[in-house]
Amino acid sequence: MDQNAWLRISGLVILAASVTFIVASRSLEVSRLHSRLSVPPLYDDVSYFLDAVRWMNAAKDQSVFASVWGLLHHHAPFATLVAIIGLALFPGSYIGPYLVHAVVVFAFLLGIVWLVRRRPVLEIAACLIAVPCVPVLWHTVTEARPDLPSGLAIGLAAGAIVYRGVLDRGARALAALGVACALAVSIKPTSFPAALALLGSAFAIRLFADCIQAGGLRPSLRTALSALLWFVLPLIATTAVLIGPALVETVTYILNVFVGQRDLWTTGESFWAGLLRFSIGGEGQFGLHYWLVIGLGLMGLRLVLAAIHGRDALLDAAVLLAAVLIAYAIPSVAEIKTYYFGAMFYGLFIVAMVLNGCAGLMLAETLLARFGLGSDIRRHALTAARVLVLVFVVQLFVRHVVVGPISTATPLSAQQQESIRLATERLWSLLRDMRPEKAGPLTVAFSSPYPVTSATIQLYAEQAKMNFVMRNELYHRTAQATGDALLKSEILVLSSSIPHTLLGPRVGDELIARMDAEKGFCLLDTQTFPDVTLRVYRRGC
Repeated sequence: MDQNAWLRISGLVILAASVTFIVASRSLEVSRLHSRLSVPPLYDDVSYFLDAVRWMNAAKDQSVFASVWGLLHHHAPFATLVAIIGLALFPGSYIGPYLVHAVVVFAFLLGIVWLVRRRPVLEIAACLIAVPCVPVLWHTVTEARPDLPSGLAIGLAAGAIVYRGVLDRGARALAALGVACALAVSIKPTSFPAALALLGSAFAIRLFADCIQAGGLRPSLRTALSALLWFVLPLIATTAVLIGPALVETVTYILNVFVGQRDLWTTGESFWAGLLRFSIGGEGQFGLHYWLVIGLGLMGLRLVLAAIHGRDALLDAAVLLAAVLIAYAIPSVAEIKTYYFGAMFYGLFIVAMVLNGCAGLMLAETLLARFGLGSDIRRHALTAARVLVLVFVVQLFVRHVVVGPISTATPLSAQQQESIRLATERLWSLLRDMRPEKAGPLTVAFSSPYPVTSATIQLYAEQAKMNFVMRNELYHRTAQATGDALLKSEILVLSSSIPHTLLGPRVGDELIARMDAEKGFCLLDTQTFPDVTLRVYRRGC
């Protein structure tokens, strides 16, 4: 590799690192003021922090193999590993896992560079500055859950499949692609069926288009089968190694959420409203903002230019469009929907936006040559276009990231911050000095995840090497069933009824009235905030 190539690569890596630093700094600053870092750890992030602390405590007395094997049995080994690294780098603080997620953003940007590495440096630079303007990238830093990193990784993997033909790739390249796709799938094991469906469909569509371009299915059949095997076998083998140890638990979790607890998680919206949710609906507007319109515009422009250019160019554009539509359809047709379920669509949409933008400029260059324009005129015209695009995205980056009010995926009002912070600190102070009536751990039951998250108390207990058992009685359909379940624990933590979107019925006031009348329990503490009342009861005191 010559000196110019090294300078080009080094410059792009430095640019990617610089914009990542800015995005991470701004995201963490906003999180300290208005989101997760302003309060004790909350769901779902605290679950992975708790897994990390438990793993770190156990690893001191285990072999390396036992520790790795134990990690693979976690709900999301990637998220646990990120939390382990973050907590080890910044002991006594919870900022570490979020900083490690900045590395995920950096890796995503490097993946973008790899996908468009053959394009002029001005185009690649414009992509590197435009992509961090998409809100999903900010939210990836402010959340410690695996959903958004998984979406970015799956988007890159799908882009790596469809951005060029697979028939002309060697066996090693296809095997490496299969392994890379498996790594992306394993980031969030509970979504592996959806991720495999997307990546498998993308590869099948790309392979079918390649066969058409090569002259038909019959003459390309042997080569196509060979390419399919070189991709699929490493994909399955690597996925089995990473997800296989906890496959039973993962499938059980999926069935429990999507079947057993479906009525608790569904929103009750109509099919058509749900179909638009991740595009022009609230989630799509929140994660993509105006980039949805820009991305759709680039897709339409590429299709028009490709139709003028010829069949092969149109097939390439159609393959990418089909992959994006599949990534959109999978979360949209599911009855259960959250912002995070659309992550694979957001990730692939961003990748598609980059690929379509670069392909559009390449097709425009070819068309200019067809019109008989001289090479110097074409070069200057395209350079001017690239400079204009770069200037446009730079000003967007400055306005909306460097100095603009960036968003977070979990915004908290000042009142919510105060309620969560004070209630958690006071409850932990109360519980850490308690001893169970009988030998064994102190059992604490919670009726609501607000204002105190039960896993936060469990995390504090694990860090203090104290033996607590937390019970979340959130999944019952009635107040009677919830109250009966609560009575099985020694300590009860009840929250009043509040208008919320959290899991479970709004029966807090009814539960408090029942426990006030319960003869076997006495009131230990009451905390009253403008938005919620928290009461703590103990059996037999």
